[in-house]
Amino acid sequence: MITLILALFIGCLFVCALLGLPMLYAVLAGLLMFYAYGLHRGFSARHLLMVMIPGFRSSMIIVIVLLLIGIMSAAWRTSGLMALLVIQGLSLIYPPLFLLFVFLLCSAFSFILGSSLGSASVMGVMLFTLGNAAGVDPLLSGGAILSGIYFGDRASWLSSSAFLVATITGVDHKKHLRNMFRTSVLPFLVSAGIYAFLSGHYPYDPETASEVFALKDFFKLDSPLLVLPLGLVLLPAFTKLKLRGAIVLSTLAAAGTAIFHQGVTPWLVMQDLVWGYTRAIDHPQLQLLYGGGFLSMINPMLTVLLSGALPPLLAELAVLTRFQNFLGRLAQKTYPFVPALVSGILTSIIGCTQTLAIIQQAPLLEKVHPAGQNEQKALAKANTSIVLTAQVPWNKANAEPLSKHESSYKTGLYAYY
Repeated sequence: MITLILALFIGCLFVCALLGLPMLYAVLAGLLMFYAYGLHRGFSARHLLMVMIPGFRSSMIIVIVLLLIGIMSAAWRTSGLMALLVIQGLSLIYPPLFLLFVFLLCSAFSFILGSSLGSASVMGVMLFTLGNAAGVDPLLSGGAILSGIYFGDRASWLSSSAFLVATITGVDHKKHLRNMFRTSVLPFLVSAGIYAFLSGHYPYDPETASEVFALKDFFKLDSPLLVLPLGLVLLPAFTKLKLRGAIVLSTLAAAGTAIFHQGVTPWLVMQDLVWGYTRAIDHPQLQLLYGGGFLSMINPMLTVLLSGALPPLLAELAVLTRFQNFLGRLAQKTYPFVPALVSGILTSIIGCTQTLAIIQQAPLLEKVHPAGQNEQKALAKANTSIVLTAQVPWNKANAEPLSKHESSYKTGLYAYY
């Protein structure tokens, strides 16, 4: 019976992915099916709820961070900071090394923003458009974008996926990020070298970048105060300030900049923070900055909240014991990274979202990295499920960023990072 339930759950994930439905529906359906299976096994309804409560509690930490990041993202847009980052980034492009600079700029932008989708929506769209206009192979420019946005998504202070991994495994957030930086140096340098080599075969015409600077017509970008929100959000890297506190300070600073420097009314700023940044202006460059806000995060917040209850529920029902034992034996015969890679590929394929892949992989590694090896477990997840999801065409980690610049699913083959 449990095999049938697992098959139905995986089927729900695939249906939601194929139809473009929120993964929240599949997660909710799976939670209800496993809960009903627990009742059938003889567990009381109260006992099963008590088992799930710790999962809900641990998820709430990530839910709050997601909420704050969505609001801060809108504040950055309305303050002009996002426009400044795009313009300054594009002005740094060295035409003979276009693909390398696409990778580097997307890496830097995603590290600052902490969001692969947000980076793809802004910097990725800009660079892909410029590359297309200049005759650069869209698969290569799309691959460089995909590589860059997942550099930051994996290791940024603001990355919800990095925070999720640290929280699930019980590892200090700062320590986890330091470990990820240590393991990312060689892959980053190799990827940069590949894109630098390929740049020589795909030249770029810098004159096509002129349209991007039209953003200067919509924002006042002459004040050094514009970068204050960026400085504030990086404080946890150098101080004892918590990430949530830094995001709140950054949001307040950006809102103040929007009101006192950009001349946006307080009421309009509040609307942006809730509904996302948008304006009644039909201009393609300005529309690239639209997004963010509280409402944009409701679906991912609910998905994370409900997903958090799955691992403890599955553990109580002993659903994953067979897979855990197999991966444990595999680790003994090979290296710990091998079962991490196998489980990462599996969860990336069936999870359909990065969040689900991360959460589903956690219990699978219990026999590979038992209690006391939390840092190794966190690093294994960061080096597998976080980035592997970007290679799976039906996984939203691949489909959503690529949809922002209408790139082919084959782009994942050129995402070397």
